[in-house]
Amino acid sequence: MLPHDLILTNALGEERWLGRTGKHGVARLVRLVDTTTGEPLGVEVRDETGEARALLPWCSWFAGSQGSDGCAALVTALGVPFSDEKCQQSKAAQPWWRGHELAGDARKMSPMEGKVARKQIGWYSSVVGANEPLVLPFFSGLLLVGLMSDEVSMFLAGLLSTLTIMLSLGPATASALVSRISYDRTLEAE
Repeated sequence: MLPHDLILTNALGEERWLGRTGKHGVARLVRLVDTTTGEPLGVEVRDETGEARALLPWCSWFAGSQGSDGCAALVTALGVPFSDEKCQQSKAAQPWWRGHELAGDARKMSPMEGKVARKQIGWYSSVVGANEPLVLPFFSGLLLVGLMSDEVSMFLAGLLSTLTIMLSLGPATASALVSRISYDRTLEAE
């Protein structure tokens, strides 16, 4: 939180900057409570006209034994009014925010599977395409024939091709294995 802005960061590292002053600034926080169970569902960040600017799912942002303390600390830090509001959710709607105007926002502000996160933030998928790590080794593979040649220049081309393949596929393979083995574990598994 900055003096003039509230910065919300989602699971992908994307930031949402909300002004703390002005017509569309953060004017109050509203905890949405299930009408039947009384359990908190989420927190809406609203501006002075009462329009929701962000929706934070309770289970992702404030759940656990100290969740209410975290919510209270946010209210204190922002210095805005806080209230509860009943939220009528349909029985068939899963997750609860499906019918909410900021449903996409709630989905982005919730944790996601490692596979989905990697797909959205991977450098290769965002810049040049998912198959880019295979393009360089594929074309370098054409020069591997030089390893069986008696000519020095062909042999060096084959040797450099082998080095290129190892240096391009090695880190990509190691990164993929590390992310799948260590980053995709659920909290319960730890």
